[in-house]
This record gives sequence, C-alpha cells and structure tokens, in this order.
Amino acid sequence: MKICAGIVLYEPEKERLLQNVEAIKSQVDKVFLLDNGSKNIDDIKSLIADGEKISFILNDNNEGIAKALNQLCASSYEEGFDYIVTLDQDSVADENMVEEMRHYIADDVGIIAPRVVDDYEKEKNEDLPLTEEIERPVTSGCLTNLKIWKELGGFDEKMFIDCVDFDFDTRVLKAQKRIIRVNRAILHHRLGKAKEVKFFVFFGKFLGIEKLKKPFYTYNHSVIRTYYYARNIKYYIFKHKDFLDLKTEKRTYFKWFILKVFFEDQKIKKLFAIIKGNIHSKKLIREYKKTL
Repeated sequence: MKICAGIVLYEPEKERLLQNVEAIKSQVDKVFLLDNGSKNIDDIKSLIADGEKISFILNDNNEGIAKALNQLCASSYEEGFDYIVTLDQDSVADENMVEEMRHYIADDVGIIAPRVVDDYEKEKNEDLPLTEEIERPVTSGCLTNLKIWKELGGFDEKMFIDCVDFDFDTRVLKAQKRIIRVNRAILHHRLGKAKEVKFFVFFGKFLGIEKLKKPFYTYNHSVIRTYYYARNIKYYIFKHKDFLDLKTEKRTYFKWFILKVFFEDQKIKKLFAIIKGNIHSKKLIREYKKTL
C-alpha cells in the first residue's frame, strides 16, 4: 500500500513547516509540497531541498485550498499512490501517526483521521476508545483513499476555503463509505488562540440547559474567513439538505453567528462579511441547481 503526504503552503512560518516535513517524511513514501503563491517560496525551497522524497508543486497565485488539495491528490494518484495524508502547513504529526492509522485501511473506509491536539490548549486525558466513527474531520492529518477521491470527483473548488472538508466528508458518507478516527494517532495542530466565552454559563445553570453550562470557544478568524464560512456553510447545507440534520445545522450556525458578532474583534466588519457571504451563497446554490 503506497502512502504519500501532501502539504498546502501559503506564506508558512518556516521553522514550523520544517518541523512538519521532518515529522512526516519518514512515515510516508513521498511528500508533495504545494505552494499557493507564497512570497517566501525561495526561502522555503532553500530550507527544504527538492529531491527524491520531496516534490514541489508551485502555483503563481493563491487559488484556494480545494484546488490545492485536488492538485495534490491528482499528482499522487498519477504517481501510483493509494492513500495521501493531507496536512496543513502548521501541523506536526506524532512519529507513529501514519502507522497507527494504517492498521485500519479497508475498502469501505474513505478517510482515516487522527486525533487532533491543539497546541494552544491543554490536552485532555480522556479514556478514549481505540477508534470512533465520526462525520466531519478536518482535512489536516487525514489519510484519504485516493480511489474514493477520484470516484467522488475530488474537492469542490467553488468553495475556495472553509467547509471544503465538511463537503468532502459528507460526500464520502453519502457514498456509504466510513470515516474513522484513530485516537492513538496524534496530530499537533494550531487552530489559533482560543478565547473562552463564559457569558452563557449563568443562563445554562439558571435554565437547566446542559449545553449552555460549559463555556464556548471562539478563534477570532479574519474577516475574509468569516465571509467564506458564511457563504460556504449555506451552500454546503443546501447541497446536502436531504442528508443532514437541518435543525442541528441551524443551531450550530446561530451559535457561530452570535460568537462572531458579539464576542470577537472587528464585530461590524464581520457582520457585513456574514451578510455578504449569505448573499453570495445564493449564486453558488443557483449554479449547483443547474448541475442536478
């Protein structure tokens, strides 16, 4: 079973990227580095030498995560690889991550995910099962079956960034393939410095609502990321409305909206980004309807 790794780059922090590459390259047969138009690409190439086990794919501009993932998967598939470990530039795999996931490769498994540990939060010492069936792993660290990627038509490039992983995960499940998380396979990831929001805890205790008794977390992503999430989540939900629990999706979106516009920086800009994203989602939905 031939396994490679693919890392999408955009203005990466060089030392963290080097850690990433060093951690994964001994676990796989080849590492593809796809750069999405970074200004520091020459520095990156001088730090990480192109060679037999490292291969660069260079884009002149940032064409989005979905297209980059498709390029990585296509290159891997064409070179005869069976599986690809997709990684964000700031992720670092434990030394045995791929080996732990490799044990669960099967024809009916589309994605094998690691347990993601956020560098900015304390790791919880939970008594976890060896594996769990899950629905929406983030792309980073996932061991993806390239045959299934090909059959599904790849990642949806209309989405550019945000919800790209949700969409692909859901299509894997709709194709009646499984997604497994291997809890002994660890990926160290930087999700951003989380801000704890305890505002709702009092109301949860007062009203006896369990879900409000615990603090929420928000990561204060940029205005442009807020726009893409607002746009793409509406498009994603429409695409899979017959498969998803729409009540749960609406509750999740409402919580995200409240955290964005009341508890993050640049509240007004993010509110307008959400409105703009909602408007632009209608165009994506109209275009999708034409394909049905």
